[in-house]
Amino acid sequence: MTTSTSAALISAAGTVAVALIGALVELLRRQHRVMGEVRDQVSNTHTTNLRDDVDRVITGLGQVLEGQAQHSREMAGIRDDLAHERAERLAVAERLDRHVSATSDHH
Repeated sequence: MTTSTSAALISAAGTVAVALIGALVELLRRQHRVMGEVRDQVSNTHTTNLRDDVDRVITGLGQVLEGQAQHSREMAGIRDDLAHERAERLAVAERLDRHVSATSDHH
């Protein structure tokens, strides 16, 4: 192998090595950025324990559901009261109509 051929091969190998190193550096830079994004999503940056937070939310949800059930019972009671009131009002209206009709028939 001649000196010029060796120099050309070394130069070409150096160019390929620099290109590969550049590509590798870019790949590592991208991977580092992605890892940083992942770390931001999964790291605990607040002082409370996540399990304690979840337990507190579940307990609160149970209280909300109990309150909703109580409101449902109260609304059912109001509906019953309204239905009873409506029936009484109709009965009074019918008695009044009969009374007015009976009074009108006698005059």
